[in-house]
Amino acid sequence: MNIIPASSFQSSVSTAQNKELTSNAVDTLPDTFRMQEGGAVPLSTQMNDRHPLESKLRNWEQTERGRQMEQYRQVFGIAEPMKRVMELNIVKSTEFNPLNTSHHTSIHEDILLNKDNSVAWEDIYRNNDGLQSGMMVGNDVHTKIERSLGI
Repeated sequence: MNIIPASSFQSSVSTAQNKELTSNAVDTLPDTFRMQEGGAVPLSTQMNDRHPLESKLRNWEQTERGRQMEQYRQVFGIAEPMKRVMELNIVKSTEFNPLNTSHHTSIHEDILLNKDNSVAWEDIYRNNDGLQSGMMVGNDVHTKIERSLGI
């Protein structure tokens, strides 16, 4: 039983090294997922060495928003998506931020984008100092509002 991997163990497989792709677990088995045999492989996948799903995940929010607006248009007519887009533009253009946080979205934008019931990484760690911002004395909501108003 080998505890330490052999010196020939590959942490990543490069197609530029050789044409034969082998599995790290068993040397004699070909890596069928990398070779993608049994179907047509798009040229972009071969050149970029990326899965087509990656671009879809990268554009997930824009695609979801577009689909949502299209459904609103089909159900309620053109007025509903137009109203929602105008409301979102108004909220994005206003500078109302009573807490002076560096957070890029406001609660109003979260409500319009239907994200008010989800918690993202940025909602917890707003500043670069991590948890320290919430544990400091005088760094609560009331102190920030009083400081911004000069009270």
